Amino acid sequence: MFHFLKRKAKSALRRVALRYAPPEVMVLLRRFEARNGAFPQKNVQVESSVPAESVLVLSPHPDDEAIGLGGVLSKHLAQGDECTVLYMTNGRGLGSTNDDLPNIRKKEAESVAREFGFEQIFWDVEDMALTNDDKTVSSLRKILDKLKPSSVYLPSFFDHHFDHFAANQILVDALGKSSHGDITVYGYEVWDNMPFPNLIVDISRNFEQKAAMLRLYVEPMQATDFIELCRCRNALHYTLNIDSRILKSRGYAEAFYRFDAKSYCAAFMAAMQAMQDSRSMLPAHVRQELLS
Repeated sequence: MFHFLKRKAKSALRRVALRYAPPEVMVLLRRFEARNGAFPQKNVQVESSVPAESVLVLSPHPDDEAIGLGGVLSKHLAQGDECTVLYMTNGRGLGSTNDDLPNIRKKEAESVAREFGFEQIFWDVEDMALTNDDKTVSSLRKILDKLKPSSVYLPSFFDHHFDHFAANQILVDALGKSSHGDITVYGYEVWDNMPFPNLIVDISRNFEQKAAMLRLYVEPMQATDFIELCRCRNALHYTLNIDSRILKSRGYAEAFYRFDAKSYCAAFMAAMQAMQDSRSMLPAHVRQELLS
């Protein structure tokens, strides 16, 4: 008990020092920690649980929800949270001549929902045709106003896929018109690892459920082994942010950008403005007047 209280007191003193000490004292403290083998603190919050809340997942294609947050989604479902996944395109794939593919992808998504117990909404938009036109933005606004989710998950706006980026523009526009603004937005990873996530969630106990979700997506798994992709990526997040013992680290974690709705919209628009200012190529569907 004595050693426990000693550690608690030491931790409290450290927090006070970091909060109120002048810069030169903070530098000395950091140097002392480094000399004693402490790893530099990252600007990231690590969690092993998720808050109890109503959840809306924007999944541009059937399987994105499993790839990006299969572990976190299984945590929400295990504690009885209301979860709805909106599939924003039909999953046909670019250039596919298989007219039955959208039906196959939908049935696979439905099998995931039956197995794990969440609600679904399907839009019939072709792959690579997702845009922030008025009809699409209005449809998402109506969903937000009806479901009133506490949290919205969608691919990070650093993810390079056209439809993934479009999902962000649609959400930004819908939030601007929705009467429900009390939302936390989480950006998740699909194709691209996000630089400097601010939230890491330990999914070590949920990775097998995530893998089980992905196995039900038979069609896309024939082209890409998403289980192995996630195994490597989620193991890396765990090693970098939770347990840095390279030879002994055996866990998995998912990474997110977490913002309140207002900050999310501001961050998205700032990123678009920076791209425009640097003469980078903007996604073709981004309306220039939104950046003025």
